[in-house]
Amino acid sequence: MIALKSIKIKRNMLLGYWIIVPVLFYFYLFLVSFNQQATIQQLIIQIPGLTLALLLSFLTLFQAACLYFISSRTTILEKKFLTFSLFQQILTGNIIGAALCYFINKWLFADKTQISHNTKFVFYCATGFIGLISIVILLIAIRMKGV
Repeated sequence: MIALKSIKIKRNMLLGYWIIVPVLFYFYLFLVSFNQQATIQQLIIQIPGLTLALLLSFLTLFQAACLYFISSRTTILEKKFLTFSLFQQILTGNIIGAALCYFINKWLFADKTQISHNTKFVFYCATGFIGLISIVILLIAIRMKGV
């Protein structure tokens, strides 16, 4: 229990979750394409829900890379990014990811260090891109009715 209180371990759990889930999905996609003797491109064209899941898995990997970059710079932006990620994960239906974001954000203390303009620029571009793609995925899923 003491080991789980370390913020670094919690952050690594979230990063691991955001990396392992897409890798498992890609492995599943490979197995389905192998079983049906079709290329992955054919599966993506035939099954629209699979296309959305593939897009969401790419977005999750991008989010993990952004968290890794931001957490190595400053905790103020990390706290903001985790708050943004919490809502993004809820929006896309990833309850486990949202819970991990919440618990890490709860234990994270923001310091008052100076943030460079480049780091702020990367932060705002990353959150804007992630937010835009998440809204597009959500709108497509609603339009598809039931995915």
